[in-house]
Amino acid sequence: MNKHTSNGSFRSLFMHADSADMFLMAVGLIGAIGDGMGFPVTLLFTSTTMNSIGGSSSVSADVYIDKINKIAVYLCYLAVVKSVACFLEGYCWSRTSERQASRLRLTYLKAVLRQEVAYFDLNVTSTADIITTVSSDSLIIQDFISEKVLAIGHE
Repeated sequence: MNKHTSNGSFRSLFMHADSADMFLMAVGLIGAIGDGMGFPVTLLFTSTTMNSIGGSSSVSADVYIDKINKIAVYLCYLAVVKSVACFLEGYCWSRTSERQASRLRLTYLKAVLRQEVAYFDLNVTSTADIITTVSSDSLIIQDFISEKVLAIGHE
């Protein structure tokens, strides 16, 4: 018997997201794309630098230095843009994961408080078990949203 059990969809992970979280995730995605584009653009500038060095014998020293200086300025701009993209990526995904985990904890707490008292007498050994379960599960979800989603995109 080969029985497949479903653990939920990737989309269900974001069911506690509101419009502000969607905005944060979109900006975080743009930051992740900018972060990912940084390395190929750096390679492009590096190859241009190498081509300038290789062709330096056919141009004057002033033209050669001007080309190298221009590429150095572009690399500085790239570093600034990549820094901003990395910040946006990390901040937006971390912030949205904190917000969603907070709403998840609140939803879970409301569900627990709606239970009859007899439920706790029969099914729960202590209040600490509930608190530990809520904390650990919400931290796992928060960790997945903030870090693992980005790691999936970098593969």
